[in-house]
Amino acid sequence: MRKTYDVIGIGEGIAGLLACTLLAARGLSCLWIDSSPESPGASLAHDAPLLLTGSFFRDILTPVLSRLDRRMVKGLGAEQNLNVQWADAEGSPLVTLSARDVDTSLARGRNRSYISLLGKSLSRPGRYLRELNSRPRASNGWERAIGAALSSPEAGRLSLLRTYASTLGMCAVEHGRARAELEDCLRRGNGASVRTRSAETVMNEREILGVRFDDVIHQAGCYLIEALPVETPYSGFYLYGRCRAPLGMLPDGMGDLLILSPPPELKYPLILKVNRNPQAPTLSVSARVHVETGLTSVTETVSWASGMAVKRISRLLPFFSTALQAFEIVNPMEEGAIRPWFRFSEDVRPPSLFRSRHYIRPREGTYALDRDKYACLGNDGDFFWGICIANALLNDLGRSDIFTPQ
Repeated sequence: MRKTYDVIGIGEGIAGLLACTLLAARGLSCLWIDSSPESPGASLAHDAPLLLTGSFFRDILTPVLSRLDRRMVKGLGAEQNLNVQWADAEGSPLVTLSARDVDTSLARGRNRSYISLLGKSLSRPGRYLRELNSRPRASNGWERAIGAALSSPEAGRLSLLRTYASTLGMCAVEHGRARAELEDCLRRGNGASVRTRSAETVMNEREILGVRFDDVIHQAGCYLIEALPVETPYSGFYLYGRCRAPLGMLPDGMGDLLILSPPPELKYPLILKVNRNPQAPTLSVSARVHVETGLTSVTETVSWASGMAVKRISRLLPFFSTALQAFEIVNPMEEGAIRPWFRFSEDVRPPSLFRSRHYIRPREGTYALDRDKYACLGNDGDFFWGICIANALLNDLGRSDIFTPQ
């Protein structure tokens, strides 16, 4: 393996991998270091769903990936046209939002605003960052519920726009399949990928000297870093778990994507995604969890939150009770600390360097895969920020071949 590259990225998430894949397709030599763990119970399952608004997948991601490689969109195997259903009390029916509470014309108008803003922000992310914490916030009960589950109410207007976009249809892409497609495309370009937990960033004060693994320091002109050397504050972690869910236990009329109002202790709604694969039907559960529960450790908080989620689902959707006896969660921690890709922050303000030209860069030659700034858009944000990072780097190199939906 070579020791020098134009770009080295390191992390667990989709954003950095997508950025490296895009840059490799533009002729830059790229190395992506996947730092996610391989041990059972510590990494997301291959079929863990990445939930995207249908309009983002169709109008932004598909055109960008098609320009990269026309085979990619089909290779992702996206499950499309998922309706969002929700239940807010014991014994209440599952309600499809688009059928009762949503003004369709209003939803379409706000969806157009959402896609227009993100499309323009791919090359000028300052447009997106200026919207963080802006008003208006959600006012209706269902707006708050869906916004809190699929995005972040703290994102203000952005959250509201994405909430309405989600009512027009969602799609799901399997986490493992998306990573595999991007890695294959990276290798077909001018890139390479490795998977290791031993990689470490070598620093000299504020300068990155390289990334060391296998006793070799690999160097690059630019670095994409998911976890900066200085720990950033966070509000909590993303809980993710799954269990087998035989199709026979599902009632007629139940969709594939459900949102449940949370018990008071959890604060954030639960997201349930049913995978109806006849060979291995599963139910995945995710939610944001605050660490401020009064418990003595994050480990104890993870166990407590898992139990609360199972109890809530069993109460609102009792037909899942038997399946949930085998509910297993992904460990969001490493050495007692929450892993970067599982952390979330309620502080989604623009970064401190926003007013300078290189506001994406926390230090010279380094681009921050700053999850706190894009996770307010859920999984849309993972793909969106990956494109933004690639475009920012191309722009700084004086390139005009940036990625846009057109």
